[in-house]
Amino acid sequence: MGATNCPETPRQKMISMMYLVYLALLALNVSAMLLNSFITVSDTMDKSNRAVLEKVEDTYTKFANFAVTNPEKAGDHYKKALEVKRLSEELRDYIDSIKYDFIGQLEKTAEYEDTATHEKIKVEFIGEDGIVDIQKVKDVVGAVGVGFMKQLSADAAAQNHFLGNGEFNVENEDLRSVQIRKHIEQYKADVKAVLSDFQNIEFPGLEVEGENFTLNVHGHAEKGVWERHVFESNIPVADVVLLTRMTTDIMNCEFDLANMLYKAVNADDFKFDQVRARVIPKATTVMQGDNYEADIFVAAYDSKADLRVKINGKEIVGDAADSGSVHWVVGTAGLGAQKYSGEIYVKKESGEVAYPFSGEYFVTMPNAVVSLTNMNVIYAGIDNPFSVSVPGVNNKDVFVTSSAGTIRPDPEAKDGGSYIINITKIAPITMTVEANIDGNRKKMGEFKYRCKSIPVPILKFGKNEGNCSMKPEELEAIGGFKVAMKDFEFKIPPLKVTSFAFNIQGSGKSEIVAKNTDRFDPEMKSMIKKARRGQKVYIDDVKVKTPDGRVHTLNAVVKMQ
Repeated sequence: MGATNCPETPRQKMISMMYLVYLALLALNVSAMLLNSFITVSDTMDKSNRAVLEKVEDTYTKFANFAVTNPEKAGDHYKKALEVKRLSEELRDYIDSIKYDFIGQLEKTAEYEDTATHEKIKVEFIGEDGIVDIQKVKDVVGAVGVGFMKQLSADAAAQNHFLGNGEFNVENEDLRSVQIRKHIEQYKADVKAVLSDFQNIEFPGLEVEGENFTLNVHGHAEKGVWERHVFESNIPVADVVLLTRMTTDIMNCEFDLANMLYKAVNADDFKFDQVRARVIPKATTVMQGDNYEADIFVAAYDSKADLRVKINGKEIVGDAADSGSVHWVVGTAGLGAQKYSGEIYVKKESGEVAYPFSGEYFVTMPNAVVSLTNMNVIYAGIDNPFSVSVPGVNNKDVFVTSSAGTIRPDPEAKDGGSYIINITKIAPITMTVEANIDGNRKKMGEFKYRCKSIPVPILKFGKNEGNCSMKPEELEAIGGFKVAMKDFEFKIPPLKVTSFAFNIQGSGKSEIVAKNTDRFDPEMKSMIKKARRGQKVYIDDVKVKTPDGRVHTLNAVVKMQ
């Protein structure tokens, strides 16, 4: 149309008016197919609501029967369910009255044909007092649906009825849409007060609070209040469908709340579809002379029922009334696998039912397992890692001592059972293992080991070991030698060289002695650089001290290539 800062010309005003008339004609010209669709949806939802209502009533019936047989268990939960039912019915009745009053005011009368007698029937909805007879409208809708309505698409009738004739004001409590919202809000508040013991009560489909509801304003999506979101720009039959849907949402919420209360009554019950025997042994491995102990029980049980158990033909009396299990203790004379079987008897109204069970346990000699991490020998002067375990005993209840040296827990181990032993003298070692079993410290075994000195180290020139052949430039680049342990799995501190002698065959120079190093000095490197093919480099009197206190003298010859 005209620009915003310029007055419209008469032609522009005429075009604007014609456009508005065109939009009005489009709004009035709602297709018969669309109206029929609304009628079908409304009638279908009415039938569906009757089915939902039956489902809700079934829940209350089930709850009522349970309250009769278990009045103490049903307790306040059933009373709360009845209060939820009352509040829900009040809101449903209110929404229905709004819907039927709207239809009555809109139509005034109803004319339809009786499907059985084909008689033409006419019903007046407005009484002499000018008030709509809600029951008459309800009866007609229940009999023939909303297809009798002639004002299905009456222009502005629905919006005026629910939002008022003037500009909408959310604070105007005389407006029917505002009244509906307030009734829904009050319903939700009352239900939450009744169910104050429950957390996160939800009302799907009944969200009416706030101003974040989508509105279609001249083809643009905006945010607004619930009343405008639901009732603005609707035709009458659409509002009838919306009100019917509200009753559906109320019944669905009611159904969820009633079921929540019913489930809460049985929340502490044992629910199961099978009963199976279970055996929980104190230990599956038992030492000779000790007792084997196990708890035999059913996975689901009635704490008020006594249990009776037969094991290998012998009856055992238990305290099932308190624990739902029978404590079994049997001596262990023989060694090896010991099998058992029996039945556990559970009482029910029809009599006693037996549930079979079986199992086995192992009886062993007292024993322990000591495992040196690397090999079955202990080396003097270094840390020797080893592990200790006793089958069926927690590592924290296992203790190990040695006839020589010192034993300490491995600081890098997380689960216990790992230790380090360090001895200073070459002598046989005896380890003793004890375990704390049922409060008594028992000896589990003794283990004897040999003690050896750690191997003599070797000299290495890069990747080459001991006497070897190399090019002068390779040896010069390496710049020295290393002292290392060969085929030795234990971690030891780096070995240090205290002195060594250096010379080259045919160099005409005296032997060079280096102190506290394993590196070649500049003079040695210069001699290596000048060495000819076939000449020999002598590394003599290499003094090395190992962690066991011994001093080793090593020698090597490197032949120049």
